[in-house]
Amino acid sequence: MFKPQGTDNTTLETINGETPAFKATKLSLYAIIFLISVVGNALVCVVIARRRRMRTVTNIFVLNLAASDLAITCICIPFDIPVQENNYKWPYGGFACKIMYPLQTVAMFASIFTLTAVSLNRFWAIVHPLRKQMRKIHAVGVIIIIWVICILLTVPYVFVLRLDKTTMECGEYWPGVNYRKAYTASLFVLQYLLPLSVIALAYLKIGLELKSCATVQNALAVNAVLHQAHRNEARKVVRMLIVVTLLFAICVLPNNVMWLWLDFGNGANYAHFWDMIAFTNIILFANSAANPIAYTICHENFREEFKLYFTCDPKIFQNMAENTITYTRTRLKSLTGTDRITSKSHDVIEYGEILVIDSKETVI
Repeated sequence: MFKPQGTDNTTLETINGETPAFKATKLSLYAIIFLISVVGNALVCVVIARRRRMRTVTNIFVLNLAASDLAITCICIPFDIPVQENNYKWPYGGFACKIMYPLQTVAMFASIFTLTAVSLNRFWAIVHPLRKQMRKIHAVGVIIIIWVICILLTVPYVFVLRLDKTTMECGEYWPGVNYRKAYTASLFVLQYLLPLSVIALAYLKIGLELKSCATVQNALAVNAVLHQAHRNEARKVVRMLIVVTLLFAICVLPNNVMWLWLDFGNGANYAHFWDMIAFTNIILFANSAANPIAYTICHENFREEFKLYFTCDPKIFQNMAENTITYTRTRLKSLTGTDRITSKSHDVIEYGEILVIDSKETVI
């Protein structure tokens, strides 16, 4: 939830009372978050876009999530810091006042809606594996719909933002205080409460399904091995997505609470309210930097790909195709725990979420 600071008929006396230590800490954290988020999310986008085996349905959503995180980082931090350091005077003009904060809100909506979409996709794939599954083209369509909905939800915000040329403040000018309260409450419900409730229910059902299938034994040994491999891989993907969702919930909640306190409580009367807003903004931005770290820790495919891009050996990039073949064969053997599964180089082996095509692509 992004809003202009200090523009709701409050004074700037407490906003600008930052101590040098607080300011130095704040700017240092901003710099660290910006660097990690830009490098990490850009690398996620490059890896998924350039590597065929990484272009799965789930990773298409991860790509969109990384793009949203990049948008939040590149729009918020570089433009917010000059405003804060300029006593919250808006230096970018009236048009930027109309679009800057709404763009930030759109990107935040896109992040949580993407997490919701991928949780529902995982739910369908794991709980109903024999039914028709989402394909990559469908995922792209869902992402387009997500961005359209995000823009529509932010339209009211655009109309109430304007630049006061007397005070040079970019602020919200609602017809009445109840309109502002209604929009703040709706943002909290649509951007936080409702999506996270849907996600929690989806992952709860997934967990129950994986637990109930743990004792399932297939008649054929090869089917049993593939079944177990599928379940293990599904657990890894779900674990990664749950971690990313928890990071979002933890990092976004404090900022939402502060704005609810301002609009529905007496937050404006608290002397250090805007210092706390600055702190919760740092936590909010940190979520964008934490996601690439979560991908690296929780899923070995991303770890392997990131290693390739951080290596100093240029031959690795020249031999990507050969490395993909080797990795896929090794990965399949490690999943099944046996070297007895053989197939011709052009065979297609498909089981649930594990798919090998021409011995070059592993879809998760």
